[in-house]
Amino acid sequence: MKLHEFKLAQLQVVQAECLEKLDISENHQVHLYLEDEQCYLEFENQIYPIQLNSTSSITASSAKELIKQNALWFFTHKQNTTIVLSGFVPEARTVLDLDIAVDEAIAQLLVDDGKIAQNDIQLAIDWLTEECLVELDHSKSVAFSIFYTNQSEHHILLVGQNHQLEIRAIQGYWQVEKISKKRPRGNYRLVALQGEIQFKDHSSAKRIDNFAHEIALKEHTAQHGDYIDVWKQYSDAQWEDAVRRANQLNYLKYCGYEPAHKTGYWYVYVEDREKLLDFEKKWDRLDRKKDEQVQLSLTIADWLDNQLDVKETGLDVEKKSWRAEIIQIEPQNNRILLKFAEKRDRRPPLNQNTKQGFLFLSIFAINIQRKRQQEALNLITSRRNPMPSLHGLLQGIEVATPERTLRKEKWKSTKTKALFKGGRPTTKQQEAIELGLNSSDLTIIIGPPGTGKTQVITALQQRIAELSHEKIQRSILLTSYQHDAVDNVVDRSNVMGIAGLRVGGKIRNEDDELHGVDTIEKWAIPVQKDLKALIESNDFLNLYRQLEDHVLKLRFGHAEQKQKSIVEIQCIFDQLSEKYNIYLAHDLKQWWEDFTEPKQSLPVARKLMELYPLLYSLRTKKSSFVDDGVQRCRLVLASLQLLKQQDNTQMILLDDEQKVLEHFIHLNINVNQDIDFSTLIELKNKLLDRCLPDFRPANIQRLLDEETCQKLDELLKDIHDKAKKSKTLAHLISLDKYRYHLMTSTGDIREAISHYTAVLAATCQQSAGNAMQDLKSFDNKIVFENVIVDEAARATPLDLMIPMAMAKRRLILVGDHRQLPHMLDDKIEKELSQQEDWKTVQREMLEQSLFQRLVENMQRLEEEKQQPQRVVMLDTQFRMHPILGDFISKNFYENHKLPPIKSDRPETDFIHAISGYEDLVCGFKSISNEKQQRFGTSWHRPSEAQWIAQEAKRILDEKPELSVGVISFYSGQIQSIFKAMEHPQIGLTTGNKITENYRMISTGPNIGDERLRIGTVDAFQGKEFDVVFVSLVRTLPNEFNVETLTELEKDEVLTRAYGFLRVDNRLNVALSRQRSLLIVTGDKALLEHPATQEAVPALPAFLKLCGGQHGKIF
Repeated sequence: MKLHEFKLAQLQVVQAECLEKLDISENHQVHLYLEDEQCYLEFENQIYPIQLNSTSSITASSAKELIKQNALWFFTHKQNTTIVLSGFVPEARTVLDLDIAVDEAIAQLLVDDGKIAQNDIQLAIDWLTEECLVELDHSKSVAFSIFYTNQSEHHILLVGQNHQLEIRAIQGYWQVEKISKKRPRGNYRLVALQGEIQFKDHSSAKRIDNFAHEIALKEHTAQHGDYIDVWKQYSDAQWEDAVRRANQLNYLKYCGYEPAHKTGYWYVYVEDREKLLDFEKKWDRLDRKKDEQVQLSLTIADWLDNQLDVKETGLDVEKKSWRAEIIQIEPQNNRILLKFAEKRDRRPPLNQNTKQGFLFLSIFAINIQRKRQQEALNLITSRRNPMPSLHGLLQGIEVATPERTLRKEKWKSTKTKALFKGGRPTTKQQEAIELGLNSSDLTIIIGPPGTGKTQVITALQQRIAELSHEKIQRSILLTSYQHDAVDNVVDRSNVMGIAGLRVGGKIRNEDDELHGVDTIEKWAIPVQKDLKALIESNDFLNLYRQLEDHVLKLRFGHAEQKQKSIVEIQCIFDQLSEKYNIYLAHDLKQWWEDFTEPKQSLPVARKLMELYPLLYSLRTKKSSFVDDGVQRCRLVLASLQLLKQQDNTQMILLDDEQKVLEHFIHLNINVNQDIDFSTLIELKNKLLDRCLPDFRPANIQRLLDEETCQKLDELLKDIHDKAKKSKTLAHLISLDKYRYHLMTSTGDIREAISHYTAVLAATCQQSAGNAMQDLKSFDNKIVFENVIVDEAARATPLDLMIPMAMAKRRLILVGDHRQLPHMLDDKIEKELSQQEDWKTVQREMLEQSLFQRLVENMQRLEEEKQQPQRVVMLDTQFRMHPILGDFISKNFYENHKLPPIKSDRPETDFIHAISGYEDLVCGFKSISNEKQQRFGTSWHRPSEAQWIAQEAKRILDEKPELSVGVISFYSGQIQSIFKAMEHPQIGLTTGNKITENYRMISTGPNIGDERLRIGTVDAFQGKEFDVVFVSLVRTLPNEFNVETLTELEKDEVLTRAYGFLRVDNRLNVALSRQRSLLIVTGDKALLEHPATQEAVPALPAFLKLCGGQHGKIF
């Protein structure tokens, strides 16, 4: 069969220009490949470059997407250099080698139907091959199969040109059972089976490869595998537990509301006081969690309806639910005081017709989490996610991959080299980057402690963007299980010089401490610094800023400032013309010259102030003028002329005004003569006004007129416009404007970055949140070309599937299954274990991370099925002293048959010079005077806490440039350590917070880094400190012995005795956070007990290390 003869194919037709001579017949199958943005056609082992055209039915970019999805293509026709190709993408593709047995009975059916001339098995094989198989290169074929929901994996329906074949597994062979002309109907999936598929004589057909065939076919018939089914059960159990709690409280009707004393606080009123009292009792009895919330709604939540199946409830999430904390229940006032949960206040919901609403326990968080998980899972299991092969990979099934890669992309570029010390990543880091770049689906990078996985993630982002010839905006999703992990990895994102944008974030209470600054601000600080250095290297902007400054002084300055500014402005004009060939426009130049030309101007007020009495004495009435009027005029004129001689830059008296005085000086007055004193009166008033102080505000009295200000603005604009025409200066102006906005407009910068950044970052759950939906929504789906998940081993499978379901081109999981696993709810796990059908294998599935499962499955596919490499492990650590690095490698990786972890940095990089630990990298402090003690449901040991508090204080004060981490496996011990450190003589903590002086490093090379952290192991993954204390807490009972117990009994007893110390992953994290010095405290007797070698072998190994030349036991 030729590809064009397959009638079920929904063909897409594309046009292209052939760039080289192509000789090919119609309807021949071809292969299309993309290399960067260049498309190639392969036919009969020859490769031809082609250029895709956009047509009315499909654009060139859409055609490229089809090629990326590994569509099947055939040549339709050619006209001059234009070729037409047809192709289609099956819903799924499965790699499967298949021998299909044909016997005489089938041959006879074909004879009876007139398909072959005689009962000959070879004739039957030839007909079936022509009818059903499309031949590919290298002895491989494609057959098309349809699958119905819940179809048996022992049954295959092959569809040919005109017939349908039913094939069944009979006595260990695939055999043709029936041939019919019936066409497929109903809801089915069309799957391309690709591999060495042959019809054979039943006597020579190979037996079924049970494992490969059953698993591969079950992948298309089952909705999900056993592993996913276990996690669905866990999710359902979580939901049922939440609903059970909600039903304990049930609901309460309210009839009104009013705002309380403070914004965000509301009173809701209840008519029935008895029901309010009953609600109060239930609320007090409820095992409430921290910050427990209630929800207010116009309708009762469906999970409170006992008529519905719990699993079917909560699927319609109220988008703008009204949630609040109960501050106080006041039965005496028939009301409840609530604090609204969101920042922007909103009125509680109330039905205006019935005047009622419903208040019940909010299970919104788990509700929305469950909905996101289910939507992602449904997308993957129904193959509606952008990467259809993902479903098969999750099940550990061989999937079709591109047959040819014309060029392997390399890790190296100028910017990626700069991310690594010495400009060169390790061999395994290079391999990891290139594996991710060249992957067509899934890549897994295992990153043991300190092996530089964050650098690899940053380099991958950079290279993906560099290699993309389509728009890269918002094309990369960077995600992780925890907020801290997302913040850590997005802080280093700087693709194409633009920061990654953090979407969503940790919800904080009013009293929570906010450490550090916004991601955008962190990114902007070094950018501003670099821009400042670049801008200051050229003098133009400095001159222009001086020009702006002097123009401002010219507008608002006093007279002396104005005169000085005029001189400075002219000097700047001269420099601009000399250095940068920038001249004022002719009309502005003329205006400036006129403006600065000396003119008759009025004297400043302080020079005339002393003349005020004299001016005031001018006689302006006949009776007084007759006495001494002439003398007064003569005296005023002489005084003004003297003032002019002292300051000839000022025109003290105008010519017309001087003539007025001279007229009255020479006036012969007669007693009976009428004299017009109006001109003298006017002059006197003018002179008096000039010498009067100006009591107006300074900014008013110094203002230039509006026309002059407009001219000065034009002057500045003219200089600026001319500079923008210069390539060098225009670039400088743009950079300066950019720097200004970085400094002053974080909100605007965030908005701009949201449009142009390549990287969006969010937790797994928030990847599907409303904020991301607003940025990425397309047909109600969120799709990313590239998805990178950090700390992937820590996410539960259902949470991890949320970002996985969004990946289209590349899915890169980075993590370490030898470090902290995902967290399980002990209560839910216990409930599941009590179910009759819950077995050990299901418990193990629940404890195994999806990351670890994928690592094992991908390695098996590579080894057994010759699938491409998808897994790489980084093998060189840079964090800690080589002695400590070797200890971690041997006790947590090599003993699990993983490759050794090398150390790259020299021992001299880790010299700490702490007194008492000179030349040492580890120590064990033996404290044997106290047994472990209960602290609520946890454990603590105060003697260890007190010693750690004292020693940490000593080290921090002695070495203020060093950081210290304090780790325990028990929350009770953490509380004891905080308490011990709060002692007045120590003062490292206040309550459960680090004292201000010990929060951040303020000296040495690591200024700004965290100085002291105290917490359980979970708070430390991804963190590192110069010195780390680990408090073991646990002690053994007297005469502890397990030698006579069975293996099962022994395992249970050891787990009870050693607790979290037996969890290898947690111990690995605890003992690998330090750079230079690791100090463990505990009971030496526990480490030396024979049972410890079996229960926690890493601890005796550590004690042995401390007893050697690099450590000490004290």
